[in-house]
Amino acid sequence: MDANQRRRELVRKGYDAISHAYRGDDSRSNPATAESTARYQGWVDELATMLDPGSRVLDLGCGCGLPATSQLTAAGFAVTGLDFSRVQIDRARSLVPAANFIEADMVTWDTKAGSFDAVVSLYALIHIPLADQRPLLSRIARWLRPGGVLLAIVGHGAWSGTEDYLGAPMFWDHADTETYLGWLTESGFRPQWQRFVREGDGGHALVLARVV
Repeated sequence: MDANQRRRELVRKGYDAISHAYRGDDSRSNPATAESTARYQGWVDELATMLDPGSRVLDLGCGCGLPATSQLTAAGFAVTGLDFSRVQIDRARSLVPAANFIEADMVTWDTKAGSFDAVVSLYALIHIPLADQRPLLSRIARWLRPGGVLLAIVGHGAWSGTEDYLGAPMFWDHADTETYLGWLTESGFRPQWQRFVREGDGGHALVLARVV
Protein backbone atom coordinates (compact mmCIF):
# COMPACT_ATOMS: atom_id res chain seq x y z
CA MET A 1 0.00 0.00 0.00
CA ASP A 2 1.56 3.30 -1.10
CA ALA A 3 1.38 6.60 0.80
CA ASN A 4 -1.71 7.86 -1.05
CA GLN A 5 -3.56 4.59 -0.49
CA ARG A 6 -2.74 4.84 3.23
CA ARG A 7 -4.16 8.37 3.32
CA ARG A 8 -7.38 7.26 1.62
CA GLU A 9 -7.62 4.32 4.01
CA LEU A 10 -7.29 6.71 6.95
CA VAL A 11 -10.25 8.71 5.59
CA ARG A 12 -12.32 5.56 5.05
CA LYS A 13 -11.70 4.29 8.57
CA GLY A 14 -12.30 7.76 9.93
CA TYR A 15 -15.78 8.02 8.44
CA ASP A 16 -16.61 4.47 9.54
CA ALA A 17 -15.83 5.65 13.07
CA ILE A 18 -17.51 9.07 13.08
CA SER A 19 -20.47 8.48 10.75
CA HIS A 20 -23.16 9.12 13.37
CA ALA A 21 -21.25 11.90 15.09
CA TYR A 22 -20.81 13.67 11.75
CA ARG A 23 -24.47 13.46 10.75
CA GLY A 24 -27.38 11.80 12.52
CA ASP A 25 -30.28 10.00 10.87
CA ASP A 26 -32.28 13.23 11.03
CA SER A 27 -29.41 15.06 9.23
CA ARG A 28 -28.40 16.70 12.52
CA SER A 29 -25.67 15.89 15.07
CA ASN A 30 -22.67 18.04 14.37
CA PRO A 31 -23.95 21.68 14.46
CA ALA A 32 -21.82 22.52 11.40
CA THR A 33 -23.37 19.78 9.27
CA ALA A 34 -26.87 20.62 10.53
CA GLU A 35 -26.40 24.18 9.32
CA SER A 36 -25.21 22.89 5.95
CA THR A 37 -28.48 21.08 5.19
CA ALA A 38 -30.26 24.25 4.05
CA ARG A 39 -27.18 25.30 2.09
CA TYR A 40 -27.13 21.96 0.27
CA GLN A 41 -30.81 22.36 -0.57
CA GLY A 42 -30.12 25.66 -2.28
CA TRP A 43 -27.39 24.06 -4.37
CA VAL A 44 -29.65 21.13 -5.33
CA ASP A 45 -32.48 23.52 -6.24
CA GLU A 46 -30.12 25.44 -8.51
CA LEU A 47 -28.87 22.25 -10.14
CA ALA A 48 -32.48 21.22 -10.77
CA THR A 49 -32.93 24.25 -13.03
CA MET A 50 -30.16 22.89 -15.30
CA LEU A 51 -31.34 19.28 -15.63
CA ASP A 52 -34.43 17.46 -16.86
CA PRO A 53 -36.54 15.40 -14.45
CA GLY A 54 -35.22 11.86 -14.31
CA SER A 55 -31.65 12.91 -15.12
CA ARG A 56 -28.96 10.49 -13.96
CA VAL A 57 -26.92 12.01 -11.13
CA LEU A 58 -23.88 10.56 -9.38
CA ASP A 59 -23.35 11.72 -5.79
CA LEU A 60 -19.62 11.10 -5.48
CA GLY A 61 -18.65 10.70 -1.83
CA CYS A 62 -22.28 10.49 -0.75
CA GLY A 63 -21.68 9.61 2.89
CA CYS A 64 -24.82 8.42 4.68
CA GLY A 65 -27.01 9.83 1.91
CA LEU A 66 -27.98 12.94 3.90
CA PRO A 67 -28.59 15.52 2.88
CA ALA A 68 -27.41 15.59 -0.75
CA THR A 69 -28.52 12.17 -2.06
CA SER A 70 -31.87 12.53 -0.32
CA GLN A 71 -32.40 16.03 -1.72
CA LEU A 72 -31.34 15.00 -5.23
CA THR A 73 -33.76 12.06 -5.13
CA ALA A 74 -36.57 14.30 -3.90
CA ALA A 75 -35.84 16.62 -6.84
CA GLY A 76 -36.80 13.79 -9.20
CA PHE A 77 -33.35 12.60 -10.31
CA ALA A 78 -32.22 9.01 -10.75
CA VAL A 79 -29.42 9.08 -8.18
CA THR A 80 -26.46 6.79 -7.62
CA GLY A 81 -24.44 7.40 -4.47
CA LEU A 82 -20.86 6.21 -4.16
CA ASP A 83 -18.75 6.07 -1.02
CA PHE A 84 -15.99 3.82 0.33
CA SER A 85 -17.10 3.86 3.97
CA ARG A 86 -19.09 0.72 4.64
CA VAL A 87 -20.83 2.30 7.62
CA GLN A 88 -21.85 5.32 5.55
CA ILE A 89 -23.12 3.20 2.65
CA ASP A 90 -25.08 0.86 4.93
CA ARG A 91 -26.76 3.86 6.51
CA ALA A 92 -27.42 5.46 3.10
CA ARG A 93 -29.19 2.35 1.82
CA SER A 94 -31.49 2.50 4.83
CA LEU A 95 -32.00 6.28 4.92
CA VAL A 96 -32.48 6.86 1.16
CA PRO A 97 -33.99 3.64 -0.26
CA ALA A 98 -35.02 5.34 -3.51
CA ALA A 99 -31.38 5.79 -4.58
CA ASN A 100 -28.84 3.24 -5.75
CA PHE A 101 -25.61 2.94 -3.77
CA ILE A 102 -22.15 1.63 -4.55
CA GLU A 103 -19.46 0.90 -1.96
CA ALA A 104 -16.21 1.76 -3.73
CA ASP A 105 -13.16 4.01 -3.71
CA MET A 106 -13.80 6.81 -6.20
CA VAL A 107 -10.09 6.85 -7.07
CA THR A 108 -10.21 3.30 -8.47
CA TRP A 109 -13.89 2.94 -9.46
CA ASP A 110 -14.90 3.36 -13.10
CA THR A 111 -17.98 3.15 -15.31
CA LYS A 112 -18.82 3.51 -18.98
CA ALA A 113 -18.61 6.85 -20.79
CA GLY A 114 -21.69 9.06 -20.73
CA SER A 115 -23.29 7.26 -17.78
CA PHE A 116 -24.46 10.41 -16.01
CA ASP A 117 -26.01 13.80 -16.73
CA ALA A 118 -24.45 15.33 -13.61
CA VAL A 119 -21.90 14.52 -10.93
CA VAL A 120 -22.20 16.14 -7.52
CA SER A 121 -19.29 15.92 -5.06
CA LEU A 122 -19.65 17.95 -1.88
CA TYR A 123 -16.75 17.95 0.60
CA ALA A 124 -15.37 14.65 -0.73
CA LEU A 125 -12.67 15.51 -3.27
CA ILE A 126 -10.81 17.48 -0.60
CA HIS A 127 -10.15 14.23 1.32
CA ILE A 128 -8.27 12.70 -1.63
CA PRO A 129 -4.53 13.16 -2.18
CA LEU A 130 -3.91 15.74 -4.90
CA ALA A 131 -2.02 13.19 -6.98
CA ASP A 132 -5.26 11.18 -7.18
CA GLN A 133 -7.55 14.15 -7.79
CA ARG A 134 -6.22 15.23 -11.17
CA PRO A 135 -6.77 11.89 -12.98
CA LEU A 136 -10.13 11.55 -11.22
CA LEU A 137 -11.34 14.80 -12.79
CA SER A 138 -10.58 13.41 -16.24
CA ARG A 139 -12.53 10.24 -15.45
CA ILE A 140 -15.47 12.28 -14.16
CA ALA A 141 -15.51 14.15 -17.47
CA ARG A 142 -15.70 10.82 -19.29
CA TRP A 143 -18.52 9.56 -17.07
CA LEU A 144 -20.62 12.57 -18.06
CA ARG A 145 -22.58 12.95 -21.27
CA PRO A 146 -21.57 15.86 -23.55
CA GLY A 147 -22.74 19.02 -21.81
CA GLY A 148 -23.01 17.21 -18.50
CA VAL A 149 -22.53 19.13 -15.26
CA LEU A 150 -20.08 18.79 -12.38
CA LEU A 151 -20.97 20.56 -9.13
CA ALA A 152 -18.20 20.18 -6.56
CA ILE A 153 -16.64 21.60 -3.43
CA VAL A 154 -12.90 22.13 -3.87
CA GLY A 155 -10.22 24.08 -2.02
CA HIS A 156 -10.24 27.85 -1.78
CA GLY A 157 -6.64 27.97 -0.57
CA ALA A 158 -4.00 25.25 -0.72
CA TRP A 159 -3.72 23.11 2.40
CA SER A 160 -2.78 19.55 3.31
CA GLY A 161 -2.77 17.83 6.67
CA THR A 162 -4.12 15.24 9.10
CA GLU A 163 -6.03 16.37 12.18
CA ASP A 164 -8.39 14.94 14.77
CA TYR A 165 -11.96 15.28 13.54
CA LEU A 166 -14.81 14.34 15.87
CA GLY A 167 -12.51 11.87 17.62
CA ALA A 168 -10.84 10.21 14.62
CA PRO A 169 -7.79 11.15 12.55
CA MET A 170 -8.81 12.67 9.20
CA PHE A 171 -6.83 13.68 6.12
CA TRP A 172 -7.43 16.66 3.84
CA ASP A 173 -5.60 17.76 0.70
CA HIS A 174 -6.59 20.60 -1.60
CA ALA A 175 -5.14 23.11 -3.99
CA ASP A 176 -6.33 26.69 -4.46
CA THR A 177 -9.36 27.47 -6.59
CA GLU A 178 -7.42 28.78 -9.59
CA THR A 179 -5.45 25.55 -9.74
CA TYR A 180 -8.69 23.55 -9.75
CA LEU A 181 -10.12 25.68 -12.55
CA GLY A 182 -7.01 24.95 -14.59
CA TRP A 183 -7.23 21.24 -13.90
CA LEU A 184 -10.90 21.21 -14.88
CA THR A 185 -10.13 22.92 -18.19
CA GLU A 186 -7.31 20.46 -18.88
CA SER A 187 -9.68 17.58 -18.06
CA GLY A 188 -12.28 18.54 -20.66
CA PHE A 189 -14.53 20.86 -18.66
CA ARG A 190 -15.55 24.45 -19.22
CA PRO A 191 -15.86 26.09 -15.77
CA GLN A 192 -19.06 28.15 -15.53
CA TRP A 193 -18.63 29.82 -12.14
CA GLN A 194 -17.00 29.50 -8.73
CA ARG A 195 -18.24 30.80 -5.37
CA PHE A 196 -16.52 31.14 -2.03
CA VAL A 197 -18.37 29.17 0.67
CA ARG A 198 -17.51 30.65 4.05
CA GLU A 199 -17.12 28.27 6.99
CA GLY A 200 -16.02 29.88 10.23
CA ASP A 201 -12.76 31.73 9.71
CA GLY A 202 -12.10 30.03 6.37
CA GLY A 203 -14.00 28.25 3.64
CA HIS A 204 -13.98 26.31 0.41
CA ALA A 205 -15.01 26.94 -3.19
CA LEU A 206 -18.12 25.63 -4.92
CA VAL A 207 -17.51 25.21 -8.65
CA LEU A 208 -19.80 24.37 -11.52
CA ALA A 209 -18.35 23.13 -14.80
CA ARG A 210 -19.73 21.56 -17.96
CA VAL A 211 -18.14 18.93 -20.18
CA VAL A 212 -17.10 20.55 -23.43
